[in-house]
Amino acid sequence: MSLREKQLWVSLVVGAVVWGGYFSRAVPVLLDPAHLHPARTIGLAFVIALAVFIVAEAVLAGVVAWFQRRHRPAQDQALTEAGLIAGQAALWLLSGLVILGLVGLFAVGAGMESGVSLPLPAGAGTGLALLGNLLLFALIVSEGVRTVLTLLLVRRPR
Repeated sequence: MSLREKQLWVSLVVGAVVWGGYFSRAVPVLLDPAHLHPARTIGLAFVIALAVFIVAEAVLAGVVAWFQRRHRPAQDQALTEAGLIAGQAALWLLSGLVILGLVGLFAVGAGMESGVSLPLPAGAGTGLALLGNLLLFALIVSEGVRTVLTLLLVRRPR
């Protein structure tokens, strides 16, 4: 396995653990109407999760690089080609998720203008935190798909 593949695995595992933990904390706070300061709580949790993600990924990637003994150029070329294909698929997925999010926001806005009451948490700060988390979720999912597709495509038989 090449260094780049190992680093992709590190990124996938660290991302799943850190962002999974973040969303398991963020969703209950955002959906709790009794929470006093959900935007502040989620903002602080995001900053902490981002810092943990960056530090953990950097340290683990450094450890993997330290123990990597050989350079494998043939695998690196296959990984580059797989990364290009996976990156295109992830871009389409991210675009689709953002468009779906925008359609949903337009639908919510149209419903609110029509007088339809929606079971949404109260407060503009909570709404903005919810929107930010939806966009963050779309970004994390598309990046995870890119990583998984790259790892799958590099191992496909030629």
